[in-house]
Amino acid sequence: MLTYKDLIMKRFFYLNVIALVAVCMMGCSDFSESNKTEKPPNIIFIVTDDQGDWTLSIHDTPNSFTPELDKLAEEGALLKNAFATSAVCSPARASLITGRYPSETNIMDYIPVDSDIGMDTTLVTWPEVLQDQGYQTALIGKWHLGKNSDYLPNQRGYNIFEGFPVGGFKSKSPDVWSEGEWKTFKEEYTPDVLTDITLKHIQNFQQENKPFAISLHYWAPHANTQFPEGFQPPYDDRSWLPLKEEDLSYWLDKDPILPEPNFPNLDITRVSRMTKEYHASVHSVDRNIGRIMTALDQLGLTENTIVIFTSDHGYMMGHHGLWHKGNGRWLTNNEEDPEGIYGSDRPNLFDISLKVPTIVRWPDKINSGTVIRETISFLDWYPTILSMTGVEKPENVILRGTNALPLLMGEEIEEWDNDIFAQYKTLRTYRTPEWKLVRDFSDEGKDEFYNLVMDPNEQNNLIHATDQALQNKRDDLEKKMMDVMNTINDTP
Repeated sequence: MLTYKDLIMKRFFYLNVIALVAVCMMGCSDFSESNKTEKPPNIIFIVTDDQGDWTLSIHDTPNSFTPELDKLAEEGALLKNAFATSAVCSPARASLITGRYPSETNIMDYIPVDSDIGMDTTLVTWPEVLQDQGYQTALIGKWHLGKNSDYLPNQRGYNIFEGFPVGGFKSKSPDVWSEGEWKTFKEEYTPDVLTDITLKHIQNFQQENKPFAISLHYWAPHANTQFPEGFQPPYDDRSWLPLKEEDLSYWLDKDPILPEPNFPNLDITRVSRMTKEYHASVHSVDRNIGRIMTALDQLGLTENTIVIFTSDHGYMMGHHGLWHKGNGRWLTNNEEDPEGIYGSDRPNLFDISLKVPTIVRWPDKINSGTVIRETISFLDWYPTILSMTGVEKPENVILRGTNALPLLMGEEIEEWDNDIFAQYKTLRTYRTPEWKLVRDFSDEGKDEFYNLVMDPNEQNNLIHATDQALQNKRDDLEKKMMDVMNTINDTP
């Protein structure tokens, strides 16, 4: 039933319409778009797997070749200091979708294939909130937040799920879970398959004339754990092969520049081979992002579609003598720590494992060529997406991050918190732009403390420094770390 206020507003609306019509009859040639109800923006949130920030050629880093991502950055905002909340996939992805720290989501490490655990089902995800507001939602690609039915994307805010409950496993002939069954895409390359599926849903959603939110989670550039039938790499080692010729050809005859070629006992041949394959896998994503951008142009969706690109965490390829991420693995000839402190693995929260490539494009809202130097965390995406879409945060939802839309739109912000806190297993870090403390709660002898201004690559551990000023700074970060841990009841 209409209230008295509703009737007054309705009468006011009709009087204004009549006035506008009269004006147009006297010579008005068109009706300004600003007077129409603005349709909520679409969102395509692209997440790659295991892609370091240093892989973007727009950063002018060695070996990189990402023309489509460079173009995307030139058309929108490039975030120079974006960080995941964990250095491995499952906990980082859980934070990305819930706006909470990994320990609050029940996931502190990657979820093994045979595990039945999953993300806390009481937490409300941002796709659920958008879905409740009429958004059409889909997740295409890797999930890895629980493989049992209660944990799958269809129960966490996605109308459609076509992808991998755990991981994609291989770069060609993938097995994709779709509409309640497994489908094998024989002789097709995995990034191309996921892009084809995404383009299909973009076209379908457009026809329904409702806003859509698609999470496109590529398997690349993750190294393969399986291979298509009839294929084996020409060596006994992890591999990114097979790869499409157009993705591999750029690197075949190149001698890659290694980040630490003089690292003790480094297996140069292995690092070089892996570097070329890894960059070729990155290019397979870059090429397909170009396909998506072209499709948005052709469908007339570019102006009202927000494209967010990032990775689930950072990556090492010879950095610190390691490859992989938070569960780093030695690239030495004997695959062991040359200092004898660690064994075959090197758990870590290095910046190189946490820092992620991040780009946001939203034409007419975010100026092209924008560069954001403030620190952005995975926790910030949930409130930012709600702000972008004009959707209110549900009262029962607790979020740890901050809305970054004002930063993206170039607004002046007096105080932005550039500190971050991250977790991996028993490791915790508190990081400011200048200093970083890492604590290993399972072994105090492996704590770390770095001056990021003088030592951005974290080579000189100052944890045992006797200088009083350094000790004071370390103690200050220790207090801030414990404050966060107490707030979220984090007890490693």
